Amino acid sequence: MRPASLPAVLLAISLLAAEARACSQCLCGTPFPAEALGGAVPMQLRYGFEERYLSKSNALDEEPGTESEREHRVSGFVLWRAADRLALLARLPYNVKELTESPAGGENRIQTARGVGDAEALGLIGLAHTRGPRAFVLGLVLGVTAPTGSNGLEDDTGARLEEHLQPGSGAWSGTAGLNVAADRGAGLFDGGILGRANSTNSHGYRYGNALLFNAGYTSPGLRGVRLIAQVNGRAAGRDEVGDGTLDENTGGTVIYLSPGARWRTGLGLDVEGAVQFPVVESLFGIQDEHTTGRIALSLSR
Repeated sequence: MRPASLPAVLLAISLLAAEARACSQCLCGTPFPAEALGGAVPMQLRYGFEERYLSKSNALDEEPGTESEREHRVSGFVLWRAADRLALLARLPYNVKELTESPAGGENRIQTARGVGDAEALGLIGLAHTRGPRAFVLGLVLGVTAPTGSNGLEDDTGARLEEHLQPGSGAWSGTAGLNVAADRGAGLFDGGILGRANSTNSHGYRYGNALLFNAGYTSPGLRGVRLIAQVNGRAAGRDEVGDGTLDENTGGTVIYLSPGARWRTGLGLDVEGAVQFPVVESLFGIQDEHTTGRIALSLSR
């Protein structure tokens, strides 16, 4: 694989981290690929679908009790290596969300919502790279998320659904950061750090800004299979719920251990899966991150 494909790999590595929001209900870290040399984009174009399962719980804001959030995100994505040092990525999710409120001494209240989420576009510019069997790449990541998802869904009574049930955030956000990848013979090492700034939506809600970081290792291929081991982290500010008021049960720091694998079938189809286990949680208020997961199918041409 030519070193020219490495910027596209770094872009793919940054994608999931770039999506995380301060509500902590997002899967941070590397979506794919795990390998930088051999590439996320062995051809000029890669496209596919992915499913992400996200879950967390926190205290209720207005009464004693707990609130549990579950979400499935089914996304279509396209990753295009437009030039030797430029890669572009676009993704559009369809979100299915469930929110269960369990007030102390009361009955559970369950609400669900679904719809198209916020569209993402990212670009990666290769700043520096070396060629050869021990290639190294440094890339600049820039991205934007547009509020294409609905942020005004209502229940049967006409009341607006809770913010975290809305398919979209209702606000623009921007991402910038750096990614690196290095081949050391016995496998690939990669890492990155990203900052994400969020704007306020029309209902006065703003997800807190976040810093995302990632470090990983990918084994050499064996019959098309590469094993992945990563550490993914997120440090986020509290969400603002209006007039500068902060939501006490949002934001903080979480670090995950994330094992996974990627299988190149030889038919142009790649299959990748990963699971994230929270091992460090220093979150504001009362929150608990749960195990999350991801599976993706993609084709190249």
